[in-house]
Parts: sequence; structure tokens; C-alpha cells
Amino acid sequence: MNYGQRGRELLLDLKRSDWLPSYNEDGVRATLQEINSHTEELTVLVRAANRDNNDAKESSSSGPAIENRPSLILHDASIRRNKRCLLAYHAHRIDKLRVLRWETSGTMPPAMKFVLNEAEVDFFNEYDKMASRHALGGPMAMLDWNADQNPPEENFIQVRVVQTGLGRIETEMCGTVELEVGSMHYLPRGDVEHLIRSGALVQLSGEESF
Repeated sequence: MNYGQRGRELLLDLKRSDWLPSYNEDGVRATLQEINSHTEELTVLVRAANRDNNDAKESSSSGPAIENRPSLILHDASIRRNKRCLLAYHAHRIDKLRVLRWETSGTMPPAMKFVLNEAEVDFFNEYDKMASRHALGGPMAMLDWNADQNPPEENFIQVRVVQTGLGRIETEMCGTVELEVGSMHYLPRGDVEHLIRSGALVQLSGEESF
């Protein structure tokens, strides 16, 4: 038996994915079953050790017999390892959903929703509601909570339009700009950040030219 292997496979799924893999319900269930199996084995060993201690009244030793201790340690370590793997698996996915909310202003792309389970979709929606209430109320309501959280290296960026139907946008320094599919523009970052996050525009690297 490969102790702790189920939990390890869940983390490997995350490592192999560009964003998030589909929620591995079978893997989570198998990991929980493995935890229960180890718990049952551990319980049997502990009860047997207690009986042995009660029978050996004249013995000066305490705790389980030395020959049983490796098995006890192994089962306990496997339980702890699988629990840590489960917590890490779900915490990583939740962190990704929090970041996604701010990157998309609360609009989840359909392709990303497909890899989530029902509980994760509910979490995203509830987190969006909470974040929206926080952003719209209080003394800091005038801040743009959806702006890039990292300081920009430059005020203007090159972008390419990849989504149809965007029409025209009003920019602070460049006036009205027509966003046609395939066209490229050099625009203020603050005016197009939301379009980049939604996937309507793609930011070009410095090596790409018009």
C-alpha cells in the first residue's frame, strides 16, 4: 500500500495545471477513504496495545510494545500527510478563486467555471458579493478596487484587440478609440486594464511591433 499517495496525486494535479485542473472529486473521496482506513487500523492497534498493557501488570514499561510502535507511527503519519494534502489542495484552489475575482471584476469566464465544483462556484459568488459591498461602501468607496494591484512600470502599453463588438472607448489622454478586432493601440494602462483582465485585449510585449 502506498501510504499518503492519494493526497500526493491531488497536489500533482495542481502542479501540472496552468490555472486549475477540474475538481478531482474521486481523488478527494479516495483520500478521505484512505484517512478513514488508516484511522481504523490505528484504532485497532491502540486498543490492542492497551489490552497488552493491562495484561502485563508486572511490567514496568508504559505505552505500546516496541514492536507495535512502527505501525502506529506509520498510520499516524499517513493520516497527517493526507490531511495536509487535502487542506493544501483546497486552500490553493480557493486562493486562485480570490485572485480571479479581482482580475475579472467578478465575472467568471465560462471556461474557468467548467473546472470548478458547485461549492467553489458558490464561494466565488459569495466572495464577489462581499468584495462588492466592501468596494462600494465606506470612506474608500472612491478607490478603483479592480485596478492592477502592482505598481505599473509604464503608463502607456501596447495592446491588440481580440474580441469583437467592443466598439469605441473614451480614454483620458487619447480621446475616442475604435477597438476593432486585430487592431493594435498604444493606450494609457488605466483605461484598458479592465479589458485586458476580461480577455478582450491582449497586452503586447516590447518585442512586438506594429
